[in-house]
Amino acid sequence: MRSWKALLAATLMLALAACGGGGTAEEPADDAPAAEGSEAAPSEAAGGEGASDVRAAMVTDVGGLGDNSFNDSAYAGLQRAEEELGISIEVLESGAPTDYVNNLTQLAESGFSPVFAVGFLMTDAVNEVAPQFPETQFALIDSVAEATNVANLLFEEQQGSYLAGVVAGLMTQQDTEFTTAEAATVGFLGGQESPLIRKFEAGYAAGVQSVCPDCQILVEYAGTTPEAFNDPARGQEIAIAQNDQGADIIYHASGATGNGLFEAATDRGFFAIGVDSDQAAIVPDAPILTSMLKRVDNAVFASVEAALEGSFPAGETITYGLEDEGVDLAEFGEFSDIVPQEVVDAVEEARTGIVDGTVEVPTEPAA
Repeated sequence: MRSWKALLAATLMLALAACGGGGTAEEPADDAPAAEGSEAAPSEAAGGEGASDVRAAMVTDVGGLGDNSFNDSAYAGLQRAEEELGISIEVLESGAPTDYVNNLTQLAESGFSPVFAVGFLMTDAVNEVAPQFPETQFALIDSVAEATNVANLLFEEQQGSYLAGVVAGLMTQQDTEFTTAEAATVGFLGGQESPLIRKFEAGYAAGVQSVCPDCQILVEYAGTTPEAFNDPARGQEIAIAQNDQGADIIYHASGATGNGLFEAATDRGFFAIGVDSDQAAIVPDAPILTSMLKRVDNAVFASVEAALEGSFPAGETITYGLEDEGVDLAEFGEFSDIVPQEVVDAVEEARTGIVDGTVEVPTEPAA
């Protein structure tokens, strides 16, 4: 079996091949479209003149591109804007939290707008940089900034996680190649322990308990610092420990740390549930039952489109949930044949209940 290092390297190459890699603000990646003032014409979808004047960019959190998760999803939205709206794009990766202020400043000084700060870890950096560039449009994902030139993009992660919990709670009661009915134990692997990741945990646990009140839910976080989102070795260690305690399905909200979960699930033959993107499509060799989709790509694209139309939601907070396709659950893919219809029906029933308000999903784990 491949080690988590080999898995991470392979998936990083795969993601970068799809994304094209990142350059710097002054020196865009070789395959980036011509910037402002060039003779390249915008695509028809861009709506004519003006699109080529928009130069959108993003700063990743410490997970960087190739996390198969949060950062890659945001970049996919930026790439879609490049292709469909005819704009120029750029991405700067952060090796450490100390890079956030410099990266945001560099992009603003280079004339990029809107500039996306990917993740709640950048809240302080955005609060510091945005007031210094009042003409630049910023967007902060997963948190709320004070500056009036920042659009705050939030998600109802607990809603999508609830659906993942329904799947886990029912499937752990099935006898399959990856689960044993007698176990009735599932796991949750979090990245940095924080209010945001606790929303994932809270929704997941509530979903499990809604269909399996007697199920045991094992919970562990990889750490209390940002590096907890980029530690596959720790993710593998936690996943193995939970599997030793009987967990045959483990859901993660841990960024690149989840690559360690996928390695453990592959080696030991239990189910993983991915996050943010359809991770089964990105890591096809791992037994990933489904993934909780957090459509950061949709939010990024919509924000760029709004900037083009002169309606960028600066100073506003926009929340994306199940109702507006901000979160969702990926298809079961290759495992569709072993997922009973009752599980599919239960997910749809839960989805309907959440949207119409009859099912209330908590944002904090039960005490």
